[in-house]
Amino acid sequence: MRNVLPFVLSLFTACAATGPRPVNVASVRNEIDATIQAEHGDRSVTSMGKVTSDHAVVYTTFAAGGRQEETWIKVAGAWKLEKSEELVRN
Repeated sequence: MRNVLPFVLSLFTACAATGPRPVNVASVRNEIDATIQAEHGDRSVTSMGKVTSDHAVVYTTFAAGGRQEETWIKVAGAWKLEKSEELVRN
């Protein structure tokens, strides 16, 4: 019985450690905002949508006042704009 308990505990510990890791949304936001400022500097990140380790939905605001939803993907360790769509006010 003494040998079984440590074995069972090690199984539960191993299973718990293999789950998905949380994403640091603030870090992703800063990385994407830095990319926007380096490439264009015409807009800033207003808020974040769904974020995974290699995909992010970002809401940006232009200096002139327009807003858009952007989809970013991580390619070779860097964030790249995949698509963007202007948000229309109702």
